Amino acid sequence: MNHEDDQKMSETITIPVLNNRSDSSNNNNSDCGQCGKGGCCGGFGIKAGSEKDVVYRNILLYGAMGLIIFTVTYLIKELLTALT
Repeated sequence: MNHEDDQKMSETITIPVLNNRSDSSNNNNSDCGQCGKGGCCGGFGIKAGSEKDVVYRNILLYGAMGLIIFTVTYLIKELLTALT
């Protein structure tokens, strides 16, 4: 290796990790832009002022997903137990 190769390898590259937002979005003091916060947008898809049918639908969907996960886990456990 010569001196030029050493100099190229020692150069550092700065990669920006944050995106600058426009000034209009920085003035927003609510928690709506953040996941899992209970601010004005609510958590788990249930927003303040949601209709009852929307809330019931979301609760039913989360319950169904939990039931599916539980059932698939149980079936996989039984399958692995039967194979051993």
